[in-house]
Amino acid sequence: MVCVTSSDDSDQIVEKLPPERLLAADRLGPIRAGIRCMGSIETLQQYLAHETKHRNRTQVQAAIRMRAQQLRDTPSDEGDGETNPIL
Repeated sequence: MVCVTSSDDSDQIVEKLPPERLLAADRLGPIRAGIRCMGSIETLQQYLAHETKHRNRTQVQAAIRMRAQQLRDTPSDEGDGETNPIL
């Protein structure tokens, strides 16, 4: 799996590995690997919403929220001063 870390490429993740496919896995390892490849809060919000609605697994939700926190803690190259929404 090739990870993307920019928000510009995050739509590719949704296309190639939509929430219903990634989150259908029963093992947490592959799910976490997919989550680490996500580079935008918006993408993470889509996956969190899907997980909450369909499986509601606490560990998966925590992994998504942790990745969102990592993205918020990473300084943006854009320097636009906008803050990312909180999950």
